[in-house]
Amino acid sequence: MALRVKADVWLARPWQCLRKTRALGTTATLAPNTLQPFEAIPQYSRNRWLKMIQILREQGQENLHLEMHQAFQELGPIFRYSIGRTQVVSVMLPEDAEKLHQVESTHPRRMHLEPWVAHREHRGLRCGVFLLNGPEWHFNRLRLNPNVLSPKAVQKFVPMVDMVARDFLEALKKRVFQNARGSLTMDAQQSLFNYSIEASNFVLFGERLGLLGHDLSPGSLKFIHALHSMFKTTTQLMFLPRSLTRWTSTQVWKEHFEAWDVISEYANRCIRKVHQELRLGNPQTYSGIVAELIAQGALSLDAIRANSIELTAGSVDTTAFPLVMTLFELARNPDVQQAIRQESLAAEASIAADPQRAMTDLPLLRAALKETLRLYPVGGFLERILSSDLALHNYHVPAGVLKSFRVETLRQEDVQMVYRFVLMPSSSPLLTFRPVS
Repeated sequence: MALRVKADVWLARPWQCLRKTRALGTTATLAPNTLQPFEAIPQYSRNRWLKMIQILREQGQENLHLEMHQAFQELGPIFRYSIGRTQVVSVMLPEDAEKLHQVESTHPRRMHLEPWVAHREHRGLRCGVFLLNGPEWHFNRLRLNPNVLSPKAVQKFVPMVDMVARDFLEALKKRVFQNARGSLTMDAQQSLFNYSIEASNFVLFGERLGLLGHDLSPGSLKFIHALHSMFKTTTQLMFLPRSLTRWTSTQVWKEHFEAWDVISEYANRCIRKVHQELRLGNPQTYSGIVAELIAQGALSLDAIRANSIELTAGSVDTTAFPLVMTLFELARNPDVQQAIRQESLAAEASIAADPQRAMTDLPLLRAALKETLRLYPVGGFLERILSSDLALHNYHVPAGVLKSFRVETLRQEDVQMVYRFVLMPSSSPLLTFRPVS
């Protein structure tokens, strides 16, 4: 038996503020033929104080992606602006991204996520790959890649993800059959959030949390609450300088630090258990990423702890929201949904025997996931701090300037999206699940 999903669809017109939208750059002057100084780059001007007041009022920057879209429409494919004393150049064309990567060193630099770094500094904790730059980032990344990103590593932990996914579907089916109408209409966001935590925790620490049922333990509830609180306060703090928010948002900083303390202590407990069990005897089977890292000894326990904390937090929102929007788009496109179902049924036996075959035997599903990420990119920006001078559109961009790449979509969407740490729907669409024979 399978499930069919339908969505409650409405037109929220997320781009309605962009009336009289023009072809890109039609109001901007053409790029000069000779190299121009940095100051000649078109400037995006705004009242900085009014913007800060707006961010404080909205508890974040809700329409950041829409603002950037408007700026590119008015100023062309390159413009500059200031964040405090930091000069930022924003570009959007693929050829500009290519030029940047051509001049990058083996140690690319990016902006720090200041609220997260502030917690690590205040608590005297190490940073992981999410927050590091330079040789230390490179050192950690080279030792994590074989256990996190390599095909061999993926082959090891795919069965663990598959186990959680099957349990999630069984729990969903059970809820469907408990409804007399034979259907279930729900906001799937929290359920997928719990699924993402359950799967990532199992892959990292080799331990299930039991988040897919109704009766969650007090410890699990505390951990989930801490993750929600951390993401919420990150949004409230990340767009403003710490020198300002330390006076205007003291309670938010307190909540942010307390949330990270809960997450950190949880990761510490998991690592202590894995470490003790490994010392008492090596497991005969694969038992997660952290166990592999400890057994190999390529990273210190402090470094493993730092990276585990960031992987625990960073793997949740970035998984849950793309899944929400994939289900939403499949619900709006029943023909595609039916085709993917037929593909899945045809590959069911081979994938049951070898879950790794899901990577090769489901090309339409992979294409649907990629299209979702194109329409609803997890991050609206890719940031780099230039390590050497660069010429873009015949403008001189000096080393040390932060460059921000906006991820483009080609069509208007029907769900209002907001940028809060990751791009997400402002209100989660309702999804209806029905059994199909």
